[in-house]
Amino acid sequence: MKLFVGASLVAAAAAAPVPNKMMLFENFIKKFEPNYVNDFEKGKRFQIFSENVDAIYASNAQNKSYTLGVTENADKTFEEWRVSHLSGFKPALLAEKKDRATFQAPKGFSAPDSVDWVAKGGVTSVKNQGQCGSCWTFSAVGGLEGALATSGRKMVDLSMQHILACDTGGGGCQGGSMDQAFDWVGENGVPSLADEPYLCKDGSTSQCTGYPKTCSAQPAELVIAVGDVVKHTDVDQTENALEAAVAQQPVSVAIEADKSVFQHYTSGVLTDDACGENLDHGVLAVGYGVDNGVKYWKVKNS
Repeated sequence: MKLFVGASLVAAAAAAPVPNKMMLFENFIKKFEPNYVNDFEKGKRFQIFSENVDAIYASNAQNKSYTLGVTENADKTFEEWRVSHLSGFKPALLAEKKDRATFQAPKGFSAPDSVDWVAKGGVTSVKNQGQCGSCWTFSAVGGLEGALATSGRKMVDLSMQHILACDTGGGGCQGGSMDQAFDWVGENGVPSLADEPYLCKDGSTSQCTGYPKTCSAQPAELVIAVGDVVKHTDVDQTENALEAAVAQQPVSVAIEADKSVFQHYTSGVLTDDACGENLDHGVLAVGYGVDNGVKYWKVKNS
C-alpha cells in the first residue's frame, strides 16, 4: 500500500535569522540529554548539529507548507538517522502473506469531506520507537487499537513489545510487516502496553536482541484474545479505496520516510517534493481532509 501525502497551501512565518548555534545546542542537550562519551564526541555532534540547523532554517525560509525544527535527531547525520530508524518495514515479507481478498471502495461510495479518528477517540497517544526497527509493531498495534474502538470495545494501549519479542515471523528490531503481525496476534493475542511496556528505544539492549528468547512465556491478561482477530484485508492501492477504508477505521499503511524532511519535521503538510514511493516505514493513517481545495492524509508516526 502506498500512502501519498497531498500538498497544501499553508501560510508560513517570515524567515528568521539563525540564532546562536551554541546556545541552541546547549538547549538541545538539556532537553534531549544525549550521551556523549567525551568532549571530542560532543564537538563532532555540535558540528553536525550546526549543519542541520543551517539546513532547517534554509528550508523554513522558503515558506513551504511544512516546518522543520530542532528535534532529538538534530545531532545526527541523515545517514545515521536513516540507519537507526528506517529498517523496520520489510516489504519482502509481504510475499509470504496468505491469499485473501483486497478491499475496494464499495460501489457508489462517496467519501466524506474529512475523517479524523483522533477527534473521534479511536487513536491512542503517539509513542516513540527510538533506535529500533519496530515501526511494523507500532503500526499494527495502532490498527488493532482502532479496531477495538470501532467494534465498540474499550480501547486500550496495546503492547508493541510483546509482538516485537514473541512474533517469530518478524525480525524484532530488524523489521517485519504489519500483515505478519496481524496474523500472529490472531493466533496468539496481545496484552496491554501497561502490562508489557516498550523496552526497545535503544535497540541494542538485552531486551531487544536474541528474539524470541526475550518473549514472555506467560503474558499478563490478554486484551485481544486468541481468535479475536478474525481477518484483516489488504487495501487496494487507490486513493478512493484508502479513503473508504479510513472512513471505517484507522488503517496500517507504509510510506517512504527515507527523506531528510522526516528527520527534522515538526509541523505542517508534506508536499510531493518531500514524499516518495519506495516503502520503508510503517505508520497509521488516522484521517484525511481538504485544505484550500487540496487533499491531505493525517498520519500517526512512531
